[in-house]
Amino acid sequence: MALVLTVTVVALLAIMVVDFLSRAWVETATAASYRDETKALYAARSGLEAAKLLLMIKERGGQMEGFTPEMAATGIPLPVGDDYAFFSIIDESGKMDLNRLITDRGYPDERWNEYFRRLLIHLELDPNLAGAVMDWMDSDSEPRYGGAETSYYSSLKPPYRAKNALFDSVDELALIKGFEPKVMARIREHVTVWSSGKLNINSATPMALMALDDAITEGMVQELILTRKEKPFKAINEITRVPGFSDVFPRIALLIGVSSQHYMVKSSAMINETSKTVIAVYMATASSANTLYYKTL
Repeated sequence: MALVLTVTVVALLAIMVVDFLSRAWVETATAASYRDETKALYAARSGLEAAKLLLMIKERGGQMEGFTPEMAATGIPLPVGDDYAFFSIIDESGKMDLNRLITDRGYPDERWNEYFRRLLIHLELDPNLAGAVMDWMDSDSEPRYGGAETSYYSSLKPPYRAKNALFDSVDELALIKGFEPKVMARIREHVTVWSSGKLNINSATPMALMALDDAITEGMVQELILTRKEKPFKAINEITRVPGFSDVFPRIALLIGVSSQHYMVKSSAMINETSKTVIAVYMATASSANTLYYKTL
């Protein structure tokens, strides 16, 4: 009996020790994960703060690199203690502004709608998606060809209504009929809802440039990109010095610009095995960078 009792007590003690060690390991791993996640988040936020400072310097007339699509993909390293955050700055005015599809009075802007349809075609997407976007924004309840109004969205699970207002973020596109994940992945880098309303030809994506007019070719776009690398445009009429653009300039003059104030900043940091990414959109001035959008991934 004494032996049985001894074995039983030892077994119970062993179970208690194993349970204690297991709990301690889990709590330690959880604490370490939380520590790394917190450090990574604040390191990534440091990248946002550095980007805001650079944007204000640029607005004061300083020279900046990294705003063109060709350079935005290269993250700028920022030392944070013993680690690094990497951030990139993307000019939102280098994309087609969806909020320009509707005029201030709530009517369709045909010039911008044609531009959007051409962009969809160049991206090998259904141009009738433009109708769905218009229905999402306009105030009437009559669906366009390829579009949908509240009667369609209310039949979904969960149901919701068409917004009937301007976009607050590009993420809203995912709520619109036809904008599946594959479509979103293809179109996201070419459209915005934050800009001055003109396509900045100094930073516009190749697709956004080519969609400006049916007569613009890939070769013309490549020539424009080479030209702006050597010397950025200071006025929209300077685009005519690029071969082929003299003829199309009268048709695209109201769509283009040469300056920007709206920028998207993506900043990432990895601490051990934990990474965090933050995305923000700023409207920059010489004295401030106002946050228009913020998201943590």
